[in-house]
Amino acid sequence: MLTSITMLLYRIIALLIMSIPTAINVYIQGGIVSAIIYVPLITLVLSGVAIFIDGKLEVLFNRGIDLPNMTMPTTNIYLPDSNDVMI
Repeated sequence: MLTSITMLLYRIIALLIMSIPTAINVYIQGGIVSAIIYVPLITLVLSGVAIFIDGKLEVLFNRGIDLPNMTMPTTNIYLPDSNDVMI
């Protein structure tokens, strides 16, 4: 429950941070070059950073869930000991 709330808050904050370049461009009435080149590139870099951090958070939160469920495979324990040459 806490992890889902944390991820939701992170994603909302990341969305707000990624929209900052567009808001600044509208507020200062940037030129065509900044609207076509700089704002999309800055937004792309920020979304790449957000995706990287999101992946790390997913791994961090799922680490405690996945590790206790791992068990040793028991299928080969009951097979007789022999080699491929049959000696």
